[in-house]
Amino acid sequence: MNVLFLTRYSQRGGSSRYMVHQYLPAYAQAGIACTVEPLFDDRYFEFGVLDRPTGFGDIARHGLYFARRVARRLQVLLNAQRYDLVVFEKELFPYLPDGFEEWLRRRGVKHVVLFDDATHVYYRCHPFPLVRWLCRGKIERIVRNATHVIVWNEHLAEYMRRLNPRVSVVNSGVDITRYPPKDYRAPRASERLVIGWIGTPNGFPYLRSLEPVFGELARHYPLELHVISSLPYVSAHIPVVNRTWSLATEVQHLHAFDIGVMPLPDDEWTRGKSGVKAVQYMAVGVPAVCSPVGMARQLIVHNVNGLLADNPIAWRCALARLLDDPALRERLGMAGRATVAQSYSIQSVAPRLVDILLQVGRSA
Repeated sequence: MNVLFLTRYSQRGGSSRYMVHQYLPAYAQAGIACTVEPLFDDRYFEFGVLDRPTGFGDIARHGLYFARRVARRLQVLLNAQRYDLVVFEKELFPYLPDGFEEWLRRRGVKHVVLFDDATHVYYRCHPFPLVRWLCRGKIERIVRNATHVIVWNEHLAEYMRRLNPRVSVVNSGVDITRYPPKDYRAPRASERLVIGWIGTPNGFPYLRSLEPVFGELARHYPLELHVISSLPYVSAHIPVVNRTWSLATEVQHLHAFDIGVMPLPDDEWTRGKSGVKAVQYMAVGVPAVCSPVGMARQLIVHNVNGLLADNPIAWRCALARLLDDPALRERLGMAGRATVAQSYSIQSVAPRLVDILLQVGRSA
């Protein structure tokens, strides 16, 4: 079976890596011939393409890059009927209407759409009126017309099934062989205890919600906050060590954490998140403290494989418990890793994804 994967990014983009790229070996082993075409390739993450344009030269360079990538995708779409199945993330062209998704449907091209967050909420609440107008109802139409929909969250599945009965739910997965457990017997690199967070700068406001808690704890414990991201995080309440994310150093930096945090408000957008941040902490045996929102409710059993905290007092108490008790950190961390190995590793998730694609691709 020949499958065309239209990803948003190369494997350097988190959503594409976790929804597509890391599963390609499993697909190939199952006899699926995979062709991967990212909308934005590695250059998107290099040469300042992600930076805000500062002059006419930058604007022209960025515009030329985006035009070339759009042209490349259009060229690939013209050959979509050569494949048994087309799989794409959320939408073919961000911020534009869904004309090409409709084009696939009209030509009878079987296609599977992947969602790891509530993209419909993103467009509904977008700050620019033009984007809201161009994309109003877009995601709903894409879901209705899809041959099949795969989501990484039961909350998303509940919404999508109102539009299309052909919806499958899979767990967020990481390659457990890439995430060896933290060595709790190794000498500490520093006397400071490390609270850690990993994610894109879009998540900084969530992390910032813990600033009062960090400030209070920092008065009683030798603390520092490690942030793994593409931009630096600044705090007035706790010393911060910023680590630039890369695939090569990600695990090393995660091992430096004593505690991993995933604070989230409880709203329609956050309830649709895939929870991969917490899965990463747990995969390396670092205890996770999470807001009881969305996937965290499914992933974390409080005081068994992690801790849940739903208000500042609960966050302060949960973090203090772990800071005071190295044995508790190790117990919860290792229990979290066992959870990931059993249900949230690509080794456990890949067979289900393979079955879904084979069934959809071979269906009449």
